[in-house]
Amino acid sequence: MSFPRPEVDIRSSPRSFDELIDWLDCWSYRLVLLEEYPLSEVRAALLAVSHAVSTHRLSAEGWIARLTTTDPAVARGVELLQSDHERFETSLEQLWWFFRAVEKEDHGGHRQALGQYGRVLAEALRRHRADERRLEARSSRLDMEPVP
Repeated sequence: MSFPRPEVDIRSSPRSFDELIDWLDCWSYRLVLLEEYPLSEVRAALLAVSHAVSTHRLSAEGWIARLTTTDPAVARGVELLQSDHERFETSLEQLWWFFRAVEKEDHGGHRQALGQYGRVLAEALRRHRADERRLEARSSRLDMEPVP
């Protein structure tokens, strides 16, 4: 009996942030299943993820910080998203820590730990993007204009 595995090309990172999150989840899942990716490909994929998360933070922080409102739900949403951005920097450091463990001693347990952490990060990023979309929708319903 064969179990389905997600199809993913670790060497080809997507352009959109949402697609990148799914890509991270897929190749991380394959690591959990002990896919024998060369370390150079895993390193390149981690660089792509790190760059995408940092780029996302820079682009999103601008519009989030410009939201002004007396609506407490929007204010809480702004605080949540900003704290997420801070935590993602720590999450990336942790992801690299797991990679360095694989570099030092490349065996299945370390690869699985890296893959599991990649999946945790992907899920956190997916939830974060859903929160961003909800905040955008709520602020547009309130006819909030970003402050120039």
